[in-house]
Amino acid sequence: MILVDTNVIINYWRRPTQKIEKFFLSDDIAICGVTKSELIYGAKNEKEIESISEALSDFIYIEIDDIWEDVGRLLFELKTKGVTIPFQDAIICSLALKNDLKIWSDDKHFKLVKKVIPELELFEETR
Repeated sequence: MILVDTNVIINYWRRPTQKIEKFFLSDDIAICGVTKSELIYGAKNEKEIESISEALSDFIYIEIDDIWEDVGRLLFELKTKGVTIPFQDAIICSLALKNDLKIWSDDKHFKLVKKVIPELELFEETR
């Protein structure tokens, strides 16, 4: 299963491509509360919030539960290696590691994490 980051969804909504649509239709694609919150935060009005919520209902939803120590330990390990990432990206990484998910993102922070935590799986759009 693939945990998709906010930037992938935004890029698709702005510039839909058949290639990305194929991934959305053929793979098990999931989101978490971080992605949902960020997308709703970016809405311009209540009608847009409703549209976003409706669009997101097609994705598998991964609950964020009992990962907070994992998040703290991940951030600590990254800090000891001189790597700093946004807190929300640490949540996504911890969720992916705990649930054996690949992360699909255009964000460079996840590649930095993978250098320190090689077991983190990143999805690459190569098909």
